[in-house]
Amino acid sequence: MFVYFLGSLLQWGELLVICVRICGKKTQLFLYMDYFMRYLVLITLSCLTLLGCGSSKTQVVSYGLDGQAIPLEQLYTQDRADKSFTEVLASDALKPHGTFTTKGVLGAKVSVNTQLIETGPYGQNPINSAKRDMRIHTIAHPAIHYDDFYKWTRWYQEQGNTQIFRLFKDEVNVSNKRANAARVEAFIPSQKWLPEPGVWREFGARFTIVKSAGCIGFHHCSIFQAKGNNVDHWSVMLRVDDKGTLWYHPRRGMAEENNRDRQLIAEQVLGKPFDLKVLDNGLDYQMFIDGRLVGTDRWPRTKEIGFRWGIYVGESEVVDDVVVLVTGASMR
Repeated sequence: MFVYFLGSLLQWGELLVICVRICGKKTQLFLYMDYFMRYLVLITLSCLTLLGCGSSKTQVVSYGLDGQAIPLEQLYTQDRADKSFTEVLASDALKPHGTFTTKGVLGAKVSVNTQLIETGPYGQNPINSAKRDMRIHTIAHPAIHYDDFYKWTRWYQEQGNTQIFRLFKDEVNVSNKRANAARVEAFIPSQKWLPEPGVWREFGARFTIVKSAGCIGFHHCSIFQAKGNNVDHWSVMLRVDDKGTLWYHPRRGMAEENNRDRQLIAEQVLGKPFDLKVLDNGLDYQMFIDGRLVGTDRWPRTKEIGFRWGIYVGESEVVDDVVVLVTGASMR
């Protein structure tokens, strides 16, 4: 009866995982939640005390931007070491350098503890790469078809509802002559759109940044961007730096202007899942993290716009590995 009572109490507050172990009078509660549930937890603990469980014997673990980070060893493992970029370049996989290549490069098999991150409003959204006709843009090709994703596991893998994006130390773009510009991003060509007054487009997903030490320099790492096909048709980016700090980045005018207008969202976000929502109508846009508005602005655009997510480094070098998990990415 107690278990059903507790489940009913917390279900409306977007309870993510409840595990109750009852052994005599000792009760241990593991509760994975978003930051806004901290007040609801106080109510829960009071109920536990009234029921005679004793708050001193109740342990609550909160994973989120206002809670603890998920330890790396609990979140992310792989079956072997990946090759260095020097080794990859020495192989034939990406040759001839400076051109689009299709051979792909295999990587270590990654395993993610999806129970800890496939939570919140986007946690149960399937990836559906085939149904949605998804593409990925890597360092070697700008539009890899979903049928060929299996060839590119060094940079991109899927598990459950979670997309796994990875970049490695020293990697650079080898698909053309552009310097640096390492990336692995997902996008859906059929879901690009033209600006329409009053018509809002939405992107939403749950992000978990595992490693960001490679996100240095002026550009850091963009993990989301609303972009078009020329420099005037970006609106906003979400970026993370090498220290694990999350930044709201408007994208308009010269790059220096963008950097001045950026706003700090949160520090030390590694291993802390969070929900991103972006609304954009081609003029106005808004960005929300865990339901909180973190930035809004306007930038008029006239051509086609699309949403991209993953890792994009731009002008900076990749000085260390970068790993980003994206769960339940959806657009409407």
